[in-house]
Amino acid sequence: MKNSCAILFSGGTDSLCSAALAAETYQEVHLITYFETGTQSSTSPEANVQKLRVHFPKTVFTHTLISTDSIVKELSYENYFVNLLRFGFYNLCTPGLSSLSWHIRTVLYCKEHNISTVFDGMTKELMHLPGHMPEIRSLFADLYKNYGISFSSPVINWEVPEDQRYIDRLIVDRHGFTATVKPKKTTGQWLYDKKILPHPNIKGSEFDRLMQHDCYPFVVYNMLVFWLFEPVIGYDRFKAGLARFMLNKIDIAKLWLNENLNTSVKAST
Repeated sequence: MKNSCAILFSGGTDSLCSAALAAETYQEVHLITYFETGTQSSTSPEANVQKLRVHFPKTVFTHTLISTDSIVKELSYENYFVNLLRFGFYNLCTPGLSSLSWHIRTVLYCKEHNISTVFDGMTKELMHLPGHMPEIRSLFADLYKNYGISFSSPVINWEVPEDQRYIDRLIVDRHGFTATVKPKKTTGQWLYDKKILPHPNIKGSEFDRLMQHDCYPFVVYNMLVFWLFEPVIGYDRFKAGLARFMLNKIDIAKLWLNENLNTSVKAST
């Protein structure tokens, strides 16, 4: 087996599946859950960490909760008025800054623990979110590569479950699971087959809400995308503008990382 890897771990179906897949290959799996002030009271995914430990007793799981508040503030407000003139409404794309803060902190975590491989549980859902877009994820992968770390998702090309209406979930059982599920290679189906989860599709159910950490609030961002950017300038132009905005923030991220990594080196000598 390989030595160790890190997983950006919310405890949801997709990151849980990525962690389980990693456990089949790696001796040690570092699960990292990030929070900010707005999400600090959200559910901790410790229950799903315990599920992993039970199902993969030969793998060592280390679960760490880390605040990225200070990084998000730096990304949000550095040179703010200049960026406001330069990028306009893109400054409100806060889920992208949250995502970037996780990756910045993961780079630092990996350098501290001598880890060279990072996974998340990204699938092809919610593709309007910055951290889900291939164009933005390639920028994140380049950031990791700059520090000698590989970044990918083992489930990126897996199928995703069909959406259900809220009422569909209410009338089935108290957890809100769907009544019938067509067999697909989804993260939920894989975890169900492994007897880690009780149903092939728990997404959006009460059971799902109680087992995973909320990553970020994105109601305002959704309004920005679907009420402004997409109808006014079109989705392709929106993505291109967002990529320019995020690339600028990644340059700031490198400065932050270099400063903190240099400080760590000096402290150890």
